[in-house]
Amino acid sequence: MKCLSTMLALTLSSPAWAGWPDDVTLSDINFWRGERVLDEALIAADYHQVLQELGAAISNKPMHGGDTLGIYGFEVGISNTIAFIDTRSEAGLPSPWARVHADGEPNNMMVIPRLDIRKGLPASIEVGASMGYLALSRQTSMGGYVRAAPLEGYRNMPDVVLQLGYAGYVGNDELELGTMDLSATVGYSIPFGRVIGVNSAKVAPYLGFGGLKVHARPNLSEEEQAALGIGEVSGFSDSAVFDEAFSMWQIHGGFRITSGSFSFRGAGTWVPSGLATLNVGMGFVY
Repeated sequence: MKCLSTMLALTLSSPAWAGWPDDVTLSDINFWRGERVLDEALIAADYHQVLQELGAAISNKPMHGGDTLGIYGFEVGISNTIAFIDTRSEAGLPSPWARVHADGEPNNMMVIPRLDIRKGLPASIEVGASMGYLALSRQTSMGGYVRAAPLEGYRNMPDVVLQLGYAGYVGNDELELGTMDLSATVGYSIPFGRVIGVNSAKVAPYLGFGGLKVHARPNLSEEEQAALGIGEVSGFSDSAVFDEAFSMWQIHGGFRITSGSFSFRGAGTWVPSGLATLNVGMGFVY
C-alpha cells in the first residue's frame, strides 16, 4: 500500500501525467510525426469530426424505456457506453483522432463507465443524473435529464417518454464541450414468468429518435486557435458560431428486463453522420 501511494503521488506531481493515452490534445492537431501540417481545410475537417463524435459519445443515453419510475420510485445503477469512434487512416493520412492524441494511436472504442441515479416525481415525470469516466484519460462526463411520459399507464397503448438533458465533458485543459439531447421513446412492457401477475418479470422493448446539439470551445488563446485553424463551434441556431453539422439526428433502440427490484438494460444509438454506441446497464429500484 505504501508503494502504491508513493507511485500515485509521483504520477500526480509529474508533467508526464498530461500525456494519458486517450486525452484529447488540441495543441497537437497541426503536427504529425514531428512535421507541421499546412492544410487548414484538412485540420478543420478533422477537428470537426472529433468534436461531433466526442459530443455524441458523452451525451445522455436513452436507456430507460418508455415509462417512468412513478412518484415514489428511485433507482441507482451502473452502466457502460462503448462508442465506436472512427480511427481509420485513409490515403496515408492519420485519422482525425490520431491527430489529437499524444502518441498518435487512439483506441477505436471509447469506453465510458457511468454511475446513474434517477428519481420519480408526480405526473409521470422523473429526473436523473449520471457521472462517467472516459477510460484511459483524465476526463469525465457529467449529465442530467428530465423525462415525462404523457401516455403512461394506458393498458392498450404503448408508453411514450420525452427526454431533455445535457451532458458536459469535464477535465480537459484545452477543450470545453457539452451536448444537449432531446428524444422521444415508444415502448411496451410485456410480463413473463410461471404465473403472470403473481410471480413474473417484465421485458420492455423500445425504439425512438431524437436530436443532439453540440457546443465546443477550445481553451486556448486566440493566437493559438488562429495558428491551429480551429475555433468555437455550436449546434444551437441562436449562436454566433452556429454550424448545422453540430446539430445531429440520433436513432435509438433497446430493451429493459425487470424482476423484483432488479433491472437490466441494453440499448444502441446511431448518429447517421457517423457514430454508433452500445450501452448496457443494471440497477436497483427502491
